[in-house]
Amino acid sequence: MAGFVRKGNHIYNCANKAYAALKNGTFVEIGANGVVAITADGDMEMKIVEKTYLWGKKAFVLDVIYEGTKDQYFLENEWCIKDDCTYDTSDYTCAVGDYVKMKRLQVGEQIIMTVGDTEYAALSVGDIAIPSSGGSIEEKA
Repeated sequence: MAGFVRKGNHIYNCANKAYAALKNGTFVEIGANGVVAITADGDMEMKIVEKTYLWGKKAFVLDVIYEGTKDQYFLENEWCIKDDCTYDTSDYTCAVGDYVKMKRLQVGEQIIMTVGDTEYAALSVGDIAIPSSGGSIEEKA
């Protein structure tokens, strides 16, 4: 997984550590022991404005159209900055205990995120998506 904020303010919450390994470009929440992948579907709404590729992987460009009421964040640890890591933004995983760079998305902001084959085939430009349990997205019911 991979992803980042394309349009909007770049003010992040970086005060929390990962409680589990977290993939870049997914939705997370702050649990009792640290940051984890979201455990329930979100209520934030995002409109798919483009189907594309990011670093060779299938991706969506999404515009946030409703912030929602749940405290869920978009993870954007762009790359590993440790000296012993390879620079690879396409598959970066935030390790347990690492600080997490995440953002509570607001209306008008735009993200790009990679998705699996299932999501890419099931969703189309114009569809409204919500964060889904586990950190990816699904079509709003």
